[in-house]
Amino acid sequence: MAELTYKRADEADLPTLVRYFAELVHARDGAVARGDQALTARMRGFLQGGYEAVVFAWGEKPVGYALYSVNPKYAHIRQIYIESSASKRVTLERAFTLLRQGELHNYASIRLDVPEANKEWLKRWEAIGFQPRSVRLELETARKSGYRKSCGAVVYRRRLRRPEFLVVLHESGGHWGFPKGHVVQGESEMETAVREVYEETGLHGSFRDGFYERLYYLTPRERRKEVVMFLTRVRRPRVRLQRSELREYRWLSYWETRDILSYENTKLVLDRAHQYLQDRGL
Repeated sequence: MAELTYKRADEADLPTLVRYFAELVHARDGAVARGDQALTARMRGFLQGGYEAVVFAWGEKPVGYALYSVNPKYAHIRQIYIESSASKRVTLERAFTLLRQGELHNYASIRLDVPEANKEWLKRWEAIGFQPRSVRLELETARKSGYRKSCGAVVYRRRLRRPEFLVVLHESGGHWGFPKGHVVQGESEMETAVREVYEETGLHGSFRDGFYERLYYLTPRERRKEVVMFLTRVRRPRVRLQRSELREYRWLSYWETRDILSYENTKLVLDRAHQYLQDRGL
């Protein structure tokens, strides 16, 4: 007779994790998930950034997953999901109990992320015994509806065994940042980033797995803008600027790049790119 089990996820399970990740985003948040490439990059980033994953199975068939991290004080379940087709045999509560008894049995505190707006999910977890520890408040500062989206990359080269980053002076707004541009309908986030880096700088590079950063800011017209940033290395760093978009470029060290960048959130993306390279000896 079949029963619910789980196993620690490895590289071969990545497509399964990504598929369930997309289903979770839709089921929990009511949103359409991004393309497979973007979700794969995010999941790799989680797994390389200290998270563990398990795949639940009913008999031989995968039915869901969980993504969690641990520290000396508590365990944190970032994602847990059971596919709807298996819900008659396997409940989310049963999967949580199995994970708790197996991997998290010696933790006195377990934390779980649930969107505040999803009342149904809040009730499910409160029925198990979870209680709110704090309430996250959020103020949407955009005054106009709708939003814009761009994708780009932190571009770097190796020089004297150290990374140098490409910063560009944008014609619109006159600020220093990284190459990026608007998403064209039908493109994935990665496709947009590859195209925009080439159009603006004439550069082709190797994009690094596991680096995926998302940031938000207000446009001068007070609309919300989403920017997705990847990380890419170029070996032939001959820049050809798109003069209609960019005025100037520079190759700079990490600290020089940080000093010249115009916006704080862009500096944080640079910090994470630099840390990514350091952690991997790149």
